[in-house]
Amino acid sequence: MKIVARTLETKEETVEKLFNFRPLFFAAVFLCAGIVFSYLRIFFHLSNWWMAALLPIAITPIFFKRTAETRSKALLATSALVLSFCIGSIAFSLQISSYVDCGYYQNTSAIVVGTVENKTRDEEGVWVTLKDVYIEKNKEKGKLISYLPLSFCENLQLADRVLLRGKVDTETNLFKMGEFQAYVIGDDIRFRLYSVESCIKTGRTFSLFSFIRQRIDDTVYAGMDDTSAAVTMALLTGDASGIEKGLLENIRYGGIAHIFAVSGLHVGALYAFCLGLFKKTRLKTCAKPIRFVAMSVLMLTYAGVCGFSASVVRATTICLSAYAASLIGTETDFLQSLGFAAIVVLLFSPTALFEVGFQLSFSACLGLALLSRPIGEVLQTIAVRFVGKKNPDSPLNVPQRIARAIVSFLSACLAAQLMTLPIQLSAFGYVSVWSLLLNCVFVPIISSVFAVLLAVTLLTCLLPTGLSALFLYAPSVIWSAVLLAFESFDFSSFAITGLTISNSASVCYYAGMQFLSDKWNVGRKQKFCLAVFCFVAFGIAMVVLNV
Repeated sequence: MKIVARTLETKEETVEKLFNFRPLFFAAVFLCAGIVFSYLRIFFHLSNWWMAALLPIAITPIFFKRTAETRSKALLATSALVLSFCIGSIAFSLQISSYVDCGYYQNTSAIVVGTVENKTRDEEGVWVTLKDVYIEKNKEKGKLISYLPLSFCENLQLADRVLLRGKVDTETNLFKMGEFQAYVIGDDIRFRLYSVESCIKTGRTFSLFSFIRQRIDDTVYAGMDDTSAAVTMALLTGDASGIEKGLLENIRYGGIAHIFAVSGLHVGALYAFCLGLFKKTRLKTCAKPIRFVAMSVLMLTYAGVCGFSASVVRATTICLSAYAASLIGTETDFLQSLGFAAIVVLLFSPTALFEVGFQLSFSACLGLALLSRPIGEVLQTIAVRFVGKKNPDSPLNVPQRIARAIVSFLSACLAAQLMTLPIQLSAFGYVSVWSLLLNCVFVPIISSVFAVLLAVTLLTCLLPTGLSALFLYAPSVIWSAVLLAFESFDFSSFAITGLTISNSASVCYYAGMQFLSDKWNVGRKQKFCLAVFCFVAFGIAMVVLNV
């Protein structure tokens, strides 16, 4: 009887839950909240009393638990969430204070020595980022950025040790033109060198990631025309600086510029390729720890070549978490994996929360977790009218399989685009009309060819540079044909521009979206009413702001 009573009590509490608690995901949410609180406290003088006022809200769930066991679990969960909030707040404060703690220079003529960490081309010169910087023999914290003429950079490569002469400024401004410099702070760039008089290579340091990146760069540009090479480098490493500005802007207006920001699309394709190797070859006979280590080395090496950007770290963390779970035979939860990935990124760089790339990457994944299933159910209902309902006693026929694949793909695309819409509007000031159609065309293509293109490029890197044109001829021709559409058609004329969005409107929008998800254990009518209320508030805020 006791067992039955306990079971009924457990079922009753399960039904009463508004949502299923996911520790890592909610820890990530509270970590973000702590970062935002610290940001508002430092720059907008928000009182610390707001944190004390919010504490009762966090501990309220404890008093609604019926048993001592559930109350203790709620207390433990609340303590972990409060700790996450505090860690986020402290980490952001420490990063800001550490960033401004460096040597001060203002229009100072100096000799600078550093190691080339990154370089990006444009039509007139090269932007160079140096690490391990010495200014007038003083070892400085942080990195230095400089714009060099092309004549200084003919043989300049990643990991080269260089000596530059010019004028140095300390640029630790946290805001520029009213915009928080999250990317600059996160990348730890503190100095700028201008009016460069000379550039001398003094040696070379070894960095595995820089060596691989430089070899890929040399091979691709030797085997392709400049435009195709720039697109290939953007696709493989995320460096889109070599793409002509007008072409890149037109691609952005087409809504597919995300294919040049290495993220889940690319890392997922590489993960699927590696997974196939471990399942279809003799590697499947290796012990599970060895397979996991091998997968981790491959994925982390690629992440290092791409500079460990937030999107790459996020996708790599999710993939490795899923692979580890599959090896030990446990189920994976996408929201849990996403939360863990966010925690990893934000603990290393709390200011990443304010970077557009981070926001787009994680909001797209959040859209997949929250909206892809509800959208899929609606699309599936529509598809049934054309291909018929599945017979439970027989497998899917060909039209039903095709319809299921299309529904799955469209629901993922729509979910990601709906969740990133306010961020795109806020950051770029426009919304692409062509985005859904072009993503339906290019995303499957990129998913199919990315791993093959990467494998061919790496294989070509092992061969003499003179043979690169032979092996990369086919990709070069394909890119030339694909880019023809963007060179001959102006997508900006069809973009929705001139709209602005406020923070309050964004909050209403995202509140409505999460009520449309399947994560709330309440009736459909209640969720629908709440979503409608939020979207009406969003519409009112947009009308008031844009009229």
